[in-house]
Amino acid sequence: MTTLIFGVGVGLFSILTLWMLVALIFLISLRIEKKIGWVCIIAILLVSAFTYILLKVPRASERPAPTNNKVYDRLFVWRIIILIVCFISSIISIVGYIKFGLVGGVRPVRITTWVLSFANIFSIL
Repeated sequence: MTTLIFGVGVGLFSILTLWMLVALIFLISLRIEKKIGWVCIIAILLVSAFTYILLKVPRASERPAPTNNKVYDRLFVWRIIILIVCFISSIISIVGYIKFGLVGGVRPVRITTWVLSFANIFSIL
């Protein structure tokens, strides 16, 4: 079985990378003032040949090799314990937030030093 990247083989990624490099060389040659169109032609020919070779190279089998080995997750119990601890701590923190953060009483403070003046009225409006 081959190595897959996003469900696509490594060969296709190498072909795409090469063609992107050729496109980058083409764009750079368009932007510079010297005319180096021959570099683009050589790059396109080289990448075309390399693409042809990669397409003709034998590929790995599409069917995975049969295996009788079973893989056991030896950390399953510890993951469940961590999940339970996280759930319990979340419940405790939500109850604490509701009890101390939302329901806590706020006592009003008497304003004794505030003086109502004509300037304060217009600044409020």
